[in-house]
Amino acid sequence: MEVGMAPINGRPIRIQTEKLSATKKWPNGLWAILKLMCLFYHRTVVPRRKTCYGCTVDKFKKRIRAGAVQDIDSFAGEMEPMLVQYEYQDPRRAEGLGADGEDIPLLDQEGSACPVCDTLWWNQDGMVGRYSEEDIGIGWWNHRGSGPLSLLLLLGALTFIIYDIVNFLDKLWGKPDLILRMMIKMTLYIILLLYPLLSLCSKLRSLLPTALANLRWASALNVRYLIKRGQVLGIGRKGLPGKMLLFLFQLTPLIVALYRFLIFTVISKCGFNWSTIMTSFIGVIYGQWYGLYMYLLYFVRISFQREFNLLLIYFRENEGNETRCRGAFFATVLDFLCFKQLVNLSIFVMFPALVFAVSGNITYEYLLSSTTCVADDELNRNVAHHTLRLAWSEVFVSLVSYLIAMGGVHAEYIFDNFVGRLLHLRSGRNWIFWSNLNKDISYVTKNSHFLLVTTIFSFISIFMAFNFGTQDVTDLAFCNDTMHEDLCV
Repeated sequence: MEVGMAPINGRPIRIQTEKLSATKKWPNGLWAILKLMCLFYHRTVVPRRKTCYGCTVDKFKKRIRAGAVQDIDSFAGEMEPMLVQYEYQDPRRAEGLGADGEDIPLLDQEGSACPVCDTLWWNQDGMVGRYSEEDIGIGWWNHRGSGPLSLLLLLGALTFIIYDIVNFLDKLWGKPDLILRMMIKMTLYIILLLYPLLSLCSKLRSLLPTALANLRWASALNVRYLIKRGQVLGIGRKGLPGKMLLFLFQLTPLIVALYRFLIFTVISKCGFNWSTIMTSFIGVIYGQWYGLYMYLLYFVRISFQREFNLLLIYFRENEGNETRCRGAFFATVLDFLCFKQLVNLSIFVMFPALVFAVSGNITYEYLLSSTTCVADDELNRNVAHHTLRLAWSEVFVSLVSYLIAMGGVHAEYIFDNFVGRLLHLRSGRNWIFWSNLNKDISYVTKNSHFLLVTTIFSFISIFMAFNFGTQDVTDLAFCNDTMHEDLCV
């Protein structure tokens, strides 16, 4: 196989002009995860070429001057880097060639590959290694029907869980003695709905890329995006990272779902009915989805930690070359900002729900311990205590899984660590280069109002939970011998 010379990290290294000889089939476990999460949508997920933003603009400029751009959407979309790289269905547009099929070579005037474009092919060692779908072994995992099938499964899953929500709300609505338990149960459904809704938004962005161009976070759930993250981790050689975490993320929701099933069928003596079966099914399937989503956050998080380390080496060896460093920097940061926005949106949905669940559980436990009526009936007592334990276990699993997956609360710390290490690389030489780089970093790290909004909603959740707890204890279900009956609805 032909091997050539190309510069990367400021020095010439030997790279293959076609395929990386060390490329191995990626583990089927990754494709199974993407398939189970209904993430496959595009027919082509690995483009023949990847172009940096500078090369993309140059190609688009030549096409405009040649009169090849006829579609008005091209002006709106083909200058948006995330759309060009991840969202366009047409593989030629995804490669930056345009719908007319004009193939402009990636070689510059000296005949060598663009060094910034080369950084888009970095493997785990910072080496340039091009690959194809055949090389990494996608094969039948992504067939022609994968896109419509993923979309239909997501729509079906959302319809199913919304039907169950409407079903139990219809039976609990208007009962003051059950409002606290109804709100606690709703927090679980909000968390379980998180991933299907995010994934559906990602599909809509791929379906209508120009119309939803500002929905940048949705690209973080695109298979093309995730394959690039796997490329940086070198999973062809190293395999799936965090296999034990993946196992735990799948096991813990399953244990909680099994506990819920036992409460319904054994402890409360509800028996088997449509409501019991549906709620148990939702707990298993959507709990597994939540666990896989947590693993996906972990997968993307560690890939950026590795890529930022590679970027530090690149800066060190190309100090003073502003074109190369800024190009590689923004190529990585644009991807990271998508992930950061996805994490912020997840926090915005999850944390107020979890805060309300914690506050509601504390209130519920206080009311349960402050009354003696529940002690008169063993069935009511068991149902009340096991329901409370179930609620606490759901909160614990949801929160701890997220904190482990992210290694913290927000994603900002990943970029902050990169900036802190970058400051140690600064030298007295090339002060203009470092000054301009600092301006770029300041632009990326500008403040966001997401934390403030999340905090406000969290305080509202605390107030609502404790306000619901001011109701008369004697009106609670476990004080009128209906605790086990109301649980069965």
